[in-house]
This record gives sequence, C-alpha cells and structure tokens, in this order.
Amino acid sequence: MVMDAATILPVIFAFLMAAAVFFYIIFDGYDLGVGLLFPFVKNRADRDSMVATIDPFWDANETWIVLGIGVIFIAFPKAYGDILVTLYIPTVLMLGGLILRGAAFDFRNTAKEHHRGLWDALFSIGSYVATLSQGVMVGLYATGLDTSLGGWAFAILVGISVCFGYALLGSAWLIFKSKDHIRQMAIKTVRNSIFLAFLAIVLISAATPLVSTTVYNKWFTFPNIIYLAPVPLACVILAFIIFRMLPKIAVDNTFQYDWVPYLCAVLIVLCAFIGFSYSIFPDIILGKLTIWEASAAPASLEFTLWGVAIVLPMILAYTFYVHRIFKGKIEHDHHVGY
Repeated sequence: MVMDAATILPVIFAFLMAAAVFFYIIFDGYDLGVGLLFPFVKNRADRDSMVATIDPFWDANETWIVLGIGVIFIAFPKAYGDILVTLYIPTVLMLGGLILRGAAFDFRNTAKEHHRGLWDALFSIGSYVATLSQGVMVGLYATGLDTSLGGWAFAILVGISVCFGYALLGSAWLIFKSKDHIRQMAIKTVRNSIFLAFLAIVLISAATPLVSTTVYNKWFTFPNIIYLAPVPLACVILAFIIFRMLPKIAVDNTFQYDWVPYLCAVLIVLCAFIGFSYSIFPDIILGKLTIWEASAAPASLEFTLWGVAIVLPMILAYTFYVHRIFKGKIEHDHHVGY
C-alpha cells in the first residue's frame, strides 16, 4: 500500500495529540494531585511545603493541554466540533477549576492571614473540579460521546478514577521532592491511592466493554487479548515494585530510592494510556469517525507540522530544563522561604 501524505499525516498528528495529552497527565497530574491531598493536611506550614514542591512547574505543565487541544482543532476539524459540543460542560468546569486553582495559588500567600485558609480550600476545590472534569471528558470520549444516562454514569466513574490516579502521582511526587513528615505522609497516601486507583481501573475495565462493543471486540477476541495482556501485567508488576520499595524508602535517610514510586506511577499511567489508545485507534470518535475521515487537507497538515516541529521540542526542552534546575529536595530557609 502506498503511504501518501493523506494516509500518514493523520497518524502523525494522532500520535502528537496523544503525546501532548500523556505529557499533560504526568506533569500536571502530579501538581493537581498535590491539590487533591490538601484536605488531608491540616497544618498550614505543611501545605506550604507541599505547594513549594510544585511552585516552579505548575503553570508550565498546563502548556501541554493547550498543545493537545490545538492539534485536534487544526488537524481534525471534522471531529473538533462534535467533541467540543458534547464535552462543553465538563470543559467549562475544567477551565473554571484551573482558573480558580491558579488564583488561589497566588492569593493563598498574599491574602490577609484570616483569609488564607479560604484560599487553601479554594485551591483544593479547583484541583478536584479540574480533575473530575478531565475524567468525565475522558469517560464520555471513551464511549464515543454517548450522552445517555449510562454514558454519564460511566464518565463520572472515570472522573473519580482519575482523582485516584492523580492522587497517586501527587503522593509519589511528594516522596520524590520533600523530606521529613511530609514525605512520610506521602508514603502512606501512595499505599492508599494506588489501591484505590487499581480498584478503579478494574471497575472501568469491566464497564468499558459494556458501553462499547468496539472496545469489547478489541479486548476480548483472539489474538487481541494476547497482545493486550502485557499491559495489565506490567501495571501489576509496577504496583508490586512500589509496595516493596515503600518500607525501604520509609527508613532510608539517604533518599536514594525516592524517585522509584514516581517513575513507577508514571509507567502505570503510560500502560493505562497505551491500553486506552489501543482501544480508540484508529478512530478519533470511537465507532463514528476515523482519523482519516476527520483530518484536514494534507497541505494544511504539512504546513502545521512545521509549526509543531518547532514548538514541541521547545516545550520539551523548557520542561526538562526547569525540572533540572529545580531538581532535588525542597529546602526551607527561615529568611527567604523555599
């Protein structure tokens, strides 16, 4: 088969869109996860320490979702309208949560003392609203934009599951970046969040084939079931590694293994993301529209690809450069803060 531009370019842009969403999940996921953990931390100084671990990164992390939305808008215009209309309510709620969270991030330190508790609460509320909304968007998208009662119930289940997943990323991030009792608290929340995340994955995996015959055929027919089997197996192995490492990390004052839970959490997300992408591809709207049917003209895609080829490396370079500059554990100075 001849691989012309009209055939290969939609695949490239689908990969770019998926990459942008994945990078958003693993980067913004940990700082949203920190906000999700706020209600379980009562001490103001402890919450300040938690925020200090994400302070240099959180606003840049949201660049990835802008890139993902931009790709689908430019590369797949025939799908963009249907997706945006169906996901309008959770999208608006997500943006509202991110705006509230961003405002609270700044005002929690600059507001008067008696208002700071309120801004901490709003920071957490914004994190929950944004996370739940993102999960609902994923859930509706996974059903092929089914807005029936069953579709919304499944989407809400996915929204709750994403909260557990982000809490896992946030907890693992705090182990990686913090010390003392914040680190010990994070070790405990990793145990709880990974259990809840896996329970949610099992429930979603059981429910997804019920809401989509396309997914059922991809998951539970031969030889597809054999090809897909390594994905859940890898998740179980990674979770086992986390559980085996946590007791050792808890008593290790050298912090040399503190990176392990976060890396394993990222790889678990990657496995789940691979499974989700496998379930969707080559559709852009499951069971309704393929990436080739929804794509823009090859000339437009070729032009856009040059822009993405410039922007994507810049975002990657900036992201990893910032993480390199602010690597290591956060340190507190009584005079200058963190």
